Amino acid sequence: MTPDAVLHELTVEGTTVASALDGAGTIATSSPRPYLHPVRTLGGAVVSAHHPPDHDWHCGVGFAIPDLDGVNCWGGPTYVRGEGYVRRDDHGRATVAHAGSHGPTLQQEVLWRGPDDAVRLHEDRSLAWRPVDGGWELTWSSSFRTPGDAAVQLGSPGSNGRVGAGYGGFFWRFPPCTDVTVRTIDAAGEAAVHGSVAPWVQWSARFDGGAATVRIEALDHRDPWFVRVAEYPAIGSALAWDQPARVGPGVPLVRSFRATIRD
Repeated sequence: MTPDAVLHELTVEGTTVASALDGAGTIATSSPRPYLHPVRTLGGAVVSAHHPPDHDWHCGVGFAIPDLDGVNCWGGPTYVRGEGYVRRDDHGRATVAHAGSHGPTLQQEVLWRGPDDAVRLHEDRSLAWRPVDGGWELTWSSSFRTPGDAAVQLGSPGSNGRVGAGYGGFFWRFPPCTDVTVRTIDAAGEAAVHGSVAPWVQWSARFDGGAATVRIEALDHRDPWFVRVAEYPAIGSALAWDQPARVGPGVPLVRSFRATIRD
C-alpha cells in the first residue's frame, strides 16, 4: 500500500495544527481522496481520526460524496433504493492535480474520478488558516464544476431513500472522546441537532489530549447538519439531505465553511 503523501503542513504561531494529505494510502473500497489529518488544537489535542475500525472510509476532515452520478466517492457499501446497503464495485477516487500555497493558504485542484478513471467532477479547493482568540481558525471553500456540458448530480443515502441519512459533503470525523456536547444556536443534543438547519454547529468534548471545542460555520448556504454521537463521533454538512444537489455546466456549486478549533 502506498502511504499518504503530505502535501502541506498547516502552521499557526509556530505550531503545526494539521497536515494536508493526498489520500494515496486509502484502499480502493474506501474511495481515496485528499483530507486533513491529524488536526490539532494549539495545545496539541488531536481532534480528527482517519480509518477508524468502525468506518475505514472516514478520513479526518474533508469532502466526500456518496453518490456522484452513480459513483461511490464516500467509501464502503453503497445505499441502493429499495435494497439497502450493497457492496458494489462502484468506488471512485479524488486526486490532487495541482496544489499551490502562499503564506497561510493552500489551493488545490481536485479531480473526482469514476472506477474507469474518467473525470466526473472538478473541484477548486481553497484553505486558509490563522490564529484567533484562544485557538485557530480554518476556512475551507470547495467550488465544484462539471468536466463537460452535462449536469452532474451529487446524492446521498438520504436522497436515495434512507430517511435521516443524508450524509455527504463536508465531514469531520473525531477520534474517541467523552463528555460530548453538540449544539447549534437553538438546539442541543444529537437528536435535536441532527438534520437541523442553523448557521453553525459546535462540538465540545474531552479528547485524549485534553478538552477541546470545534465550531463549524456555514458561510454561503444552509444545508442541514449531520450529527453522530452515540454510534460514532462526527459532524458534517449534508450536501444532499433528502434531494440530490445539481452542478450545472458553467454554474459552479460552492460550499464554504469556517471552523474554529480551541482548547
